[in-house]
Amino acid sequence: MNMLAQLTTVPVPDYNFGMLPALAAAAAKAVCAKVPEACPAMVRTHMLSVLSSAVAPLYTMSPPNWTSIPIGVNTLCIADVGGSKSPMHDYLIPPLEDHARDSFARYEVARTEASAASAEKKFHIRLLEAEIARCRRKQEPAQDLLATLAKLRRAATAQPKHRPRLASNIDLESLLQQLDGKYEAVDFLTDEGDKLLSSSLMRHVSVLVDLIDGKLLEFRREKKKHLYASQPRGTFGLLAQFAAIEPFRPRCKRNEYTEHQAVRLGFFARFLVCVAQPSPMSNRYAPAGNDDQALSNLHEALKELYDLHQDNQEAGGIAPIELAFAPDALGYWDELCRITHNLKFGQLAHIADFVSKMLNLTARLAAVLHVWESQTQYVSISCLQRAWELVSWHATQYERVFVPPPPLPQQEADVEAVIEHLQASRFSIDYKEVPTEPIGLLLNMPSNRLRAALLRMEQRDLIELCGGKTTFINCTKMFSRSRNITWR
Repeated sequence: MNMLAQLTTVPVPDYNFGMLPALAAAAAKAVCAKVPEACPAMVRTHMLSVLSSAVAPLYTMSPPNWTSIPIGVNTLCIADVGGSKSPMHDYLIPPLEDHARDSFARYEVARTEASAASAEKKFHIRLLEAEIARCRRKQEPAQDLLATLAKLRRAATAQPKHRPRLASNIDLESLLQQLDGKYEAVDFLTDEGDKLLSSSLMRHVSVLVDLIDGKLLEFRREKKKHLYASQPRGTFGLLAQFAAIEPFRPRCKRNEYTEHQAVRLGFFARFLVCVAQPSPMSNRYAPAGNDDQALSNLHEALKELYDLHQDNQEAGGIAPIELAFAPDALGYWDELCRITHNLKFGQLAHIADFVSKMLNLTARLAAVLHVWESQTQYVSISCLQRAWELVSWHATQYERVFVPPPPLPQQEADVEAVIEHLQASRFSIDYKEVPTEPIGLLLNMPSNRLRAALLRMEQRDLIELCGGKTTFINCTKMFSRSRNITWR
């Protein structure tokens, strides 16, 4: 009986949040309890970007035989309307919003002090110039005064900088202004990822890729000071609808796949993608008495880290702390290198772009988990194992969103080709009597396939066969529909 009692009291591991640091896991459960409609996987994924934003500017990671890489991961959660994106986001974003407001208040105070210091400097310069002029009139030595004046003019007045971290509705120049300097950071944590994905920034995908990789960014301006961002840090935590992702998904045209530039450059391969799973019932996380305290503990820890980075930057910038794998994790890392190589040319060859980033993502995520659990500079094997498990799960999600759809059957491809040809030549043909032989020749389509395509189009009420034969067709129905749609 005692043994049975002990067995029933063993806590069951939480599949959704068991891999997170204890502080984050408790807060994530609290969010799920407060937002019953939220998908736990979406909460966990967005939580990873929030945790990353706080520690990314403070640390770097050095895997074996690699150069140092930034830590932190970027996430993309996809959910349709009613997926509780905003309510869930609202429980995690307050520390960063408070930091942005506090940063602006500090900036206003610093700007007032800088203005007063500049006015005082100008006043001293005028006094020195007047004293030097008097000495020259009286032919008295003024070398000391001239040296003091030169030193005063060379002394640059420190210009205050607003560091809101939280970015929204900014263009490329505004982004570089915020990152201008060394070790600066910006965070795109938003429940309106649709706006970012349709903004002007997406015309500069290569810059965003370099930002994620922590590379030097440069923006040259004709009549203003050039902007340089050295070792910048950028964290993306996007919540978006399926419609916002659709333009970036691969498309099949004439049996050839075309990729969007953002996919081709590996922008989305640097993200942990999550497709929220709607449930007719709640997420089954019951409210607990310590939910508010769990969220408060997370908010306090986030605030301390955001403030630490701000203090470091106001002190002139402090280099990030470098992390490395613990000795017992090195063997596991070597095994992951072997596994990813096999996956890239085997089971996951169709998402080779993501597989090539899996080691990088795993190292970044392992560092984030470690920093939130320990103060040492050596990332444990436990963090590495959990990071790999998470990244492996997100590989299936990336596959679901960005793998090309299967090609159309030959019959459907023929129909699409004929329709596309007719639409392209619609202004140079007689709708009521279109010869079909030239269509087959121009499309290099055998007569039997052309006839089958035309018969399918007739069944779909797109065309009419003239005299019941496929020699000539009447396209009036198809083009009248397109004109009506255009006019509306």
